[in-house]
Amino acid sequence: MQRHGSIFLGTILIGIGGIYMLRALDLWPDDLSTWPGVLVVIGVAMLLDQILRDGSISWFLPLLLIGLGVFFILRDSEVVNSDVLVPGILIGAGALVIAASFRRRPIESDFIDIPLESAQRAKVRIDHGGGELRIGSLAAGSPALVTGKAVRVEQRVKRSGGRVDISLRETARSWTRSLRRVFTVHLSRAVELELELNTGATDSRIDLADLLVASLQIKTGASSTKIWAPRQGHTKATVDAGAASVTFVIPDGVAARIALDTGMADVNVDTGRFPRQGGVYQSLDYDAVIDRLELLIKGGVASFRVA
Repeated sequence: MQRHGSIFLGTILIGIGGIYMLRALDLWPDDLSTWPGVLVVIGVAMLLDQILRDGSISWFLPLLLIGLGVFFILRDSEVVNSDVLVPGILIGAGALVIAASFRRRPIESDFIDIPLESAQRAKVRIDHGGGELRIGSLAAGSPALVTGKAVRVEQRVKRSGGRVDISLRETARSWTRSLRRVFTVHLSRAVELELELNTGATDSRIDLADLLVASLQIKTGASSTKIWAPRQGHTKATVDAGAASVTFVIPDGVAARIALDTGMADVNVDTGRFPRQGGVYQSLDYDAVIDRLELLIKGGVASFRVA
């Protein structure tokens, strides 16, 4: 996020600097205002920022700024007059509406089958409105990165070198079906994962024991959630729950550091394994082992159990 913000700001600085450089070299006419050029620069910077952020583009505002900037440059250059502004906006808006209808839509299906290919690291976001969510691991050596089944799921996949960004989201139409719908996802053991889970009224069973998980973020509402932490590697996890019941199972041999940021939540931590040290619960050997969990628990009126 920070990197994309730097590219946006850098584009603005280069563009505006370029305009004033042209003026200093007498390549920008004296009777031509600079502010239309600034509109064009801002529009281009917005397009670059959106493309680099997630590969998708909201065309309207950037192209509006670019179009207005170009129009005022042409008007000040006496190429066009003000009478063409409103018709030009209407034509441009119509063209964008038509173009939007031809844009490639995300794959929407009942089955998920995303191949591993050359992936080494994957960020997976799952949005599940309600029902049951089941997450587990694929068999060792599987050629798949993600497989699963849901009632109408929107899939977005973006690959860049060895990194894959995946979004799996129930569509609005699927939310009108059975309240007991099941969303099942299996993930590859061969890649390092960043997981982001957003759930509503869900019964979730999230088994990460055999997976390599660098980061885990869970945000849930009125739900029942049980998570099995990874057996290996260093995992940073945040669980943010509303009126929910959350159980976090930490495998034997895995050290943990557990911090709390809770209001009226009921928190039960196994102090035999994770004695309280100041404001955190922490394994005695936490700093000396490789396989460990760094867990932040956040929530209001919720029940948390760590075992």
